[in-house]
Amino acid sequence: MKNSWTLLLTMLVCLSCGIDSDVLNYSSSTPIDEGLDILLLYPLNNTEVKDGTSISATESRLVFEWTNNGENDFSPYNLELVNLSNNDTVIYESIETMSTINLLRDVNYSWTVTGISDSKSETWVFYNIGPDYESSSPFPAIAISPVSGASISQTSTTVNLIWKAEDEDNDILKFDLYFGESENPAILHEDINASRYNGIPVEAGKTYYWKIVTKDSVGNESTSEVFNFSVG
Repeated sequence: MKNSWTLLLTMLVCLSCGIDSDVLNYSSSTPIDEGLDILLLYPLNNTEVKDGTSISATESRLVFEWTNNGENDFSPYNLELVNLSNNDTVIYESIETMSTINLLRDVNYSWTVTGISDSKSETWVFYNIGPDYESSSPFPAIAISPVSGASISQTSTTVNLIWKAEDEDNDILKFDLYFGESENPAILHEDINASRYNGIPVEAGKTYYWKIVTKDSVGNESTSEVFNFSVG
């Protein structure tokens, strides 16, 4: 009986040694990201990115994240961001393992991070879509000169129209000007780039009407009230 217990104990010890050896061999043969000191975390490689903060119809803001592979600190870091549509390259410095960057929408980017002691990461690529963007319409334009109801000098042969328009998104693009002697004026000029229009012929003794359609970069529009002024 004593010999049987001794044999059983020996077998258990051998089995135990065999398991520990296998685990040890597996661990030593499968290093994690050998040769890379910095591991990229987000945005993920080869993905479409719809996260971040919306800035405008053409831009969004995204937080880039990475980590050190091990206990060493490779700060400060340089994040290299490349716009793959035109190869524009920008370097962002950070003492933390993150960086917040403004990006163009609908653009492919690549990014990589380097640090001190020749530390480096892989290069990842992604397509920035950005979060949904809710655009507000421009406020209706207001007349600056001549103000509505004004009477200009009867000797005037032309008039310069000046107006003011605002938009919460700051993306006003162009204006359409309607002008004439009718209370429902016809279009005079489309897609004006400035908030004024000079040298419109006028005649003494007549009343003129005008309005402005303000257009932003995503197609929103607003129409002002119909302004009027008289000559003389």
